[in-house]
Amino acid sequence: MKEKKIVIPKIGMRMIKSSVAVFICFLIHMLRGGEGDPFYSVIATILCMQPQVENSRKVAFNRIFGTLIGAMVGIFVLLIQQNVIPANWILVKYILVSFAIIPTIYITLLFKKPTASYISCVVLMSLTIIHGTDSSPFGFAYNRVVETIIGILVSLAVNVAQLPRRRQKDLLLVTGLDGSLVGEDGKMGGYTHMELNHLIADGAAITIATERTPASLLSVLGDVKLNLPVIAMDGAVIFDTNEKRYLRCEAIPEEYARKIYHLFEKEDKHCFVNIVLEDVLLIFYGNFRNDVEKKLYMDMRRSPYRNYVYGELPEEGEVVYFLFVDTIEEAEKMQKRIKQEPYAQELLFLKDTSETPQGYCHLKIYYKNATKQFMVARLREHLGFTKTVAFGSNKNDIQMLRCADLSIAMKQSIEQAKEVSDYVLKRQDLDTVAKTMRQIYEPVIWSKGLQKPEKKGTLL
Repeated sequence: MKEKKIVIPKIGMRMIKSSVAVFICFLIHMLRGGEGDPFYSVIATILCMQPQVENSRKVAFNRIFGTLIGAMVGIFVLLIQQNVIPANWILVKYILVSFAIIPTIYITLLFKKPTASYISCVVLMSLTIIHGTDSSPFGFAYNRVVETIIGILVSLAVNVAQLPRRRQKDLLLVTGLDGSLVGEDGKMGGYTHMELNHLIADGAAITIATERTPASLLSVLGDVKLNLPVIAMDGAVIFDTNEKRYLRCEAIPEEYARKIYHLFEKEDKHCFVNIVLEDVLLIFYGNFRNDVEKKLYMDMRRSPYRNYVYGELPEEGEVVYFLFVDTIEEAEKMQKRIKQEPYAQELLFLKDTSETPQGYCHLKIYYKNATKQFMVARLREHLGFTKTVAFGSNKNDIQMLRCADLSIAMKQSIEQAKEVSDYVLKRQDLDTVAKTMRQIYEPVIWSKGLQKPEKKGTLL
């Protein structure tokens, strides 16, 4: 039985920053002559320290808002307790405090800040229960607000502050998706997700080149905030993930697309036609010929990111690619038949068996320029970068890796990808890509996580 490897967590920047922020809160307390209670500023600064600065701002605002609401409702309750309710009417005071929970939470919901409800109630309880009998409960309310704001501001300042570091601003970092950032389960690791956002926030130029459609890519990325367009559909399109529009499309010329479509009809074969029409990807299909293509449709049509249309090839739109799903034998026959046409040299044929039952395959037909390496070059020219660093793992990444200024393959890559790459990652986990991006973008001892082939040169 294989023993489980014990992973010892490392001390991360969030821990260090939290410690520094707490110490600063204590210093501020000393500079204020010991006024107030640093406990509340320390708690606030720890809670507001988030992995991402943007999240810290959200938590900070919610905590300030919640503290103010809780303090205001608490002061109002204290005024009633001290001026209306007799001191020995304990049960009535408890009923009042309990009832005060309702308007406290309601106010946070009214301002659409439900996450502030908890801290509002905590401040309310502190004022009315713990400090309700103090000689100066209103002074406590004031100090609680001030200390909380101090802690929040310290947390934000420490989180935003960065040590000066040299960065590679002239690099375009391009990575594949499946097999590089995403595993077989189709999910991205938590560390990769966080580190990508950190790198992008720091100014790193990162993009993704994938076989997936833009919509499928977006479903995997979640809230990874890419600030550059991505290359999708095996290199057929450049897509702006922020504006949700296609910036470039290497479509099959209309004349050829119609001839291919009619050739499928003539051969009594069915195909899926992927068309970009007004920044929307539409997938036209007809009557299925086998259960494998029907299953593909049934599985994919549930996705909100795919738009299937039953019908013939429309007059408008750009045909990105044809997808033929059949046995390997039939796919080879169809490919051979199309290659007999005079326009065949303008096309690119890709076969893939990774997503089909044994004996079947996907045959995709693209325009000849619909490649990752072609689109990477166009994107680099458009953005003005002088060098490209590429990460890849599968056969669709090979040409992109070969054409990059620096190419890095995954440990689990196919052999051809390793052969054309300058370096091969030593570690198996997918988080290594994000870690290596950090090492390249902020040069340190970058070779620590890489295995250098003897025949290749040095980094950059």
